[in-house]
This record gives sequence, structure tokens and C-alpha cells, in this order.
Amino acid sequence: MLKVTSANTGLVLVRMLFSLVSQKALAILIGAEGISLVGNLKNVLAFLEQFSILGTSNGLVKYIAQHKVDKKQLSNLFSTVFVLSAITCIISFIILFFWSNTLSNFIFGEGSDFGFIFKILAFILPFTSINAVLYSLLNGLSAYRLFSKIGLVVVITSTVLIVLLTIKFGLTGSLIAFSTIPFLQFLIYIILSSKTYSGYINLRSISFNLSFKKQLLSYSLMTLVVVFLINITDVAIRHLIQDKISMADAGYWTAMNSISKVYMQFTAAIFPLYILPVYAKLNNTVDFRKEVIKIYKMLLPLLFIGMVIVFIFRDFIIKALYTNEFLEMSSLFKWQLLGDLVKFIAIVLSYQFIAKKQMGYFIITEVFSVLMFYGFSVYFIDIYGTDGVVMAHFVRYVLFLLIVLFILRHSLIGSKVE
Repeated sequence: MLKVTSANTGLVLVRMLFSLVSQKALAILIGAEGISLVGNLKNVLAFLEQFSILGTSNGLVKYIAQHKVDKKQLSNLFSTVFVLSAITCIISFIILFFWSNTLSNFIFGEGSDFGFIFKILAFILPFTSINAVLYSLLNGLSAYRLFSKIGLVVVITSTVLIVLLTIKFGLTGSLIAFSTIPFLQFLIYIILSSKTYSGYINLRSISFNLSFKKQLLSYSLMTLVVVFLINITDVAIRHLIQDKISMADAGYWTAMNSISKVYMQFTAAIFPLYILPVYAKLNNTVDFRKEVIKIYKMLLPLLFIGMVIVFIFRDFIIKALYTNEFLEMSSLFKWQLLGDLVKFIAIVLSYQFIAKKQMGYFIITEVFSVLMFYGFSVYFIDIYGTDGVVMAHFVRYVLFLLIVLFILRHSLIGSKVE
């Protein structure tokens, strides 16, 4: 765990530095309104990343870790995921290309003229799929140093691309940059780690083989449902803020989310690289409790101190990342930080659902969380404005934590895992 977190720290620090550059450029060049639209595109990309491999990333990580010394099983595994991905990419191409204008109106608002972005995504999707497979391979092998190295190069080159295209073409350039980053990421994966991949993925042995279909698709439903709901809810909430308050406020909330994702990156890598493989091996609640306590003891104090620092220097952070126009988002930090702290506490526990393939519990808790977020946002926004959305974020994760604790009460107290 120390190795994973320390390796990830360097990546996060560099990500923060280049995030400052890209966010500053976006704030100056396209403003809060533009950042809101870019946020909608990011949600589309996040969904497509998982949909391109039918939401099987967690399953891939598990079975790669389990069969990393068995070349035949790995060949069957990668054959299965490539067949599934090929089918998904064909269907997605048809939807993205031929319904591009409809999607543009839905995601960016009626009358928007960004249908060409979805046509670009139609051609980019196969590279998104390959990236997701390669990313899962690194996680399954626990190759955190190589993962960090690739992440650094991706962050740096992506930032350069975003800034240059935004300077040249404004909002349109920003959308094109984010749409084409998966292809750039693919090139970096191939250049920096082809030797690692070639040792585990033998393209000559790839065939129309679906022997791992049942195992992988058991992860598919829970992942796709959750990822779809999370991202469509984010888009819906931006539209809600835009309709109830202003498009600029939707941009402030999007900027707050961006800051949240940056500081939460300090702990993000530990879930796929450490927690998922470790939880999958545990077969009794005593070890599970010990592991949870160990994670909390090591990371919670650091996370809490970091969040206090972020809160104290929030105005400085806003001015550094954005412009004085964005100082209105200062009031969003309190509830966002509290919500993120409770979220971390809850997810450390709920990852047991993924590790043990408890699909029902995973879907129920995540769907409940998303629906509560949207429901409380609708209610609070009329009373507290945009602050109501981050208040809803906090309330949803308090309720999420309580539900997870209730479901895992026997695992946390009993002697055997059910």
C-alpha cells in the first residue's frame, strides 16, 4: 500500500501542476460557461471508456492478476474482451456517427452545433477500448511504477494539446482536444510499454473466443449501470443549475468537481491497484476488518489534513487555477470536502462488493447514491442555490455510508464472510 500511494503521489503532484495550466487556460479563454460544456463532454468520455469494453474493467483486473502466469488463460481472456469490444465499437459507431446532432442537442443543449464532436468520438472509440484493456493489464500486474510513468506523460502531452487547441480555436478547440486525447493516450501506451504488453498479449493468439464471457459480463451490468447513471446525472445537474440559476454557476460547480477529482487522486489509485486485489483474496471477516482498519489508519489522517489545507487556501487555489470570476465558488468547498471525506470512508468498505462480485449490493447502493444526489440537488437548489448541489453531495454519501455499514454488518462483526 505504501508503494502504491508513494508512486501515485508523484503522479498526482504533476497532475496538479498541469491541471493548473490547463484549467487556467480554459478559465481565461472559454470562461465558466465553456468549462460547463467541457464538463459534459468529460462525462460522455468517462461513460464511453467503460462502455467500450462493456464495463468489464474490474473483471479484467481480477482475472489478469489471477492468471498472469498462465499464457493460455490470458489468451482466452483477451480474446473474449476483444470480441466484446469489437461488437460494442461497431454499435457505438453507428449511434455516435448517425445520431451525432441528436446527441449534441442532448448533451450540450438545444441548438448546439457540436455534432462533429460525436463523429470524431465514433472513430476514436476503438482506441478508447484498447486503452481500457491496457490500463486494466497494468492494474492486474500491479505495475504501479510503469502506470505512474505513463500517467505523467499522458498528463503533460494532454495539457499541451488542450492549451494549444483552445488558444487556436476557443471552445471548439477544447472539445476537439478532449475528444482526441484517447488516441494520444494510445500512442503513449504503445511507445512506453510495448515490451510489457507483448509479454502478456499475443495478438497472434487472439481469436473469436468467448470462454471468459460469463466471468467478465458478471461485472458488466453493475459497472455500466453505475457509470451511466453517474455521468448522465452530472449532465442533468449541470442543466438543472443552468436552468435554475445560470450557465456560469454550472461552470463553477464543474470547476469544483475538477478540483475535487485532483485532490482525490491521491487515494484513487489505491482502489484498483491495491484494495481490489487484496479484498478478492480475503475469505474471512477478521482479515477484512484488519485490512479496513489498516487503510483507514494510514490514509484518513493524511486525507483529512490535506482537505483542511485545501479549505484554508481555497481562495488562493481558485485564483491559481481559474480567474477572479470563479471566486463565487468559494462557498462550495465546505460541503464538497465533507462529502468527499465521507465518500472515501464509504468506498473503502463498498469495494468489498466489487471484490466479491456482489452485484446486487453494488448496483443497489450506487443507484441509490446517484438518485439521492439528484433528488436532494433538485430540492436544495431552490433553497440554497448552487450550494445546495454540494450539500446534496454530502447528504448522499452520509446515507450511502449508513447503507453500506448495514449491509456489511455481519462481515464487520461476524466470523465468516457470507
